[in-house]
Amino acid sequence: MKRMVYAGVALLALAALGGCAAMPAGMDMATAQPEVKLERVEVASYFPFAAPPARVPLILAFVFNVTNPNNHAVTLEEFRFSYGFEAKAGEYFTLNSPATYDTMHIPARATNTVRVVGVLDSAIVPATLAVTQGFRMQQIGMKGADLVKMWWEDIGDFKYGIRVSEGVATFATPKGPMLVIFQGSFPKK
Repeated sequence: MKRMVYAGVALLALAALGGCAAMPAGMDMATAQPEVKLERVEVASYFPFAAPPARVPLILAFVFNVTNPNNHAVTLEEFRFSYGFEAKAGEYFTLNSPATYDTMHIPARATNTVRVVGVLDSAIVPATLAVTQGFRMQQIGMKGADLVKMWWEDIGDFKYGIRVSEGVATFATPKGPMLVIFQGSFPKK
């Protein structure tokens, strides 16, 4: 009986040592939140504004730096946010909510770049604004068609602010899923 107890204790000790040996040296299983920062907004494709009934696309690329501060890799699984353009100083109108579900592994103590493309249509945006934010436009004395014309014509020089809000990045970590909330603006002021 004693021999079986000693054998059992020895097996448990070996299993514990084997578990420790499987963990890489210096690997801390505590998980800090990854950091998501808007680096810049790029005009991915530009077409000159044309009055309705023309439909003119505006294609923007949002470039984010995603930093993993941990001693272990994390995996980005979902990335979504809303963005809006500035109509007047401090007055932003939300226009689109892109998302990406591409899996991206981010090594320990590394920063990866995530690029998300958003497409707007000059014929759709005025209707979207009227339905979702018509009262606010009326309060500040702006019309959807005028805003679209200004935004399309001035995007090349970034004469107005672009705000990223409601950002959520979902990560898989050794401790389980993690949500990171983010926001940003461009040009940086």
